Amino acid sequence: MKRIISLAIALLLVFIMFFYFASALNDTMIVEANIFANAGNNSTTIRVEVPDYLFFGNVTNFERSEELKVYVNNTGDVDITVTPDLINRSEIIFNNLYLRKFRTSNGTAVNYTRIGNFNFNINKPATGQTFNDEYFYIILDLTNNPQNITSDLIGHRTNVKFFAVAR
Repeated sequence: MKRIISLAIALLLVFIMFFYFASALNDTMIVEANIFANAGNNSTTIRVEVPDYLFFGNVTNFERSEELKVYVNNTGDVDITVTPDLINRSEIIFNNLYLRKFRTSNGTAVNYTRIGNFNFNINKPATGQTFNDEYFYIILDLTNNPQNITSDLIGHRTNVKFFAVAR
C-alpha cells in the first residue's frame, strides 16, 4: 500500500511539474525600454507632465471641435523633443486629432499636423526652477472622417502617450 501511495505521489508531482513548466513556456511578456547613448557618466532625467484629461465637448461627424490649448511641462534636466501619439493607432475617431505649435506665423495661419507626426521642443527648466512649459494647439477634425457613424458615441475616449527624448 505504501508503494502505491508513493507511486501516486510521485506521479502527481511529475504531473504538476509538467503543467507548471508547460504553462511557463507559453507565457509571454512585452518588455520595453528607451535606450539612450550617454557619453561618460553624465546622467540625464527626461520627464514631462501633461494634463490628465482633455474634453473636446460635443463634436458632430464631418465637423470640427473647438481648438484647445494644451500645456506640457518639462520637469527633467535636459532639453527635450516631445511627440504625442495615440496608444491605439487603429482608433478611427481620434486618428483625426491635429496639432500645431502656433496659430499664425508672419500673419499666415499655420497648418495642422496629424497626431503621431507632430513634435515640439521644450527647453530644460532654468536654474532654480522645477519646470519649463510649452504649449500646442489641438483640434478634433472630423470633416474628412472616413467612418460612417450611425449612432452617437457618448463619452468616446482614447489614450495619448507623450514620447520625450533628449535633443
